[in-house]
Amino acid sequence: MRALTIVAGLVLAAGVLTGCAADPVDIESTAASDLQAAVVAVAEPAAGGDYSASMERLDDVQALLDAAIADQSVSAARAASIQSAIDAVRADLEVALTPEPEPTPVEPEKPGKGNKPEKPGKDR
Repeated sequence: MRALTIVAGLVLAAGVLTGCAADPVDIESTAASDLQAAVVAVAEPAAGGDYSASMERLDDVQALLDAAIADQSVSAARAASIQSAIDAVRADLEVALTPEPEPTPVEPEKPGKGNKPEKPGKDR
């Protein structure tokens, strides 16, 4: 189930890139292509449950976005939209990488040994 959620987030992130690839004002085609390829590289291991590899590859997406911002090949508005998608996927991956706590075993009370009220006048 986690892999499905993460992959869905990545598909949305790819949609953010694709939706504006034709508009050179928002993002240059080279930057869009590079980011799309990087998003696919994140999705592949996530689909197989390898969230650690996906997290590492998400760092690559972040580096590509940072570079695109630095060389002004992506508009501020588009960069903010892509960053939101990266942040959402990162949050999902962090949840997926967090091990679920082991349930604490509860021992059943032994018959006759439960919580008996104390007898009046008895010191402990």
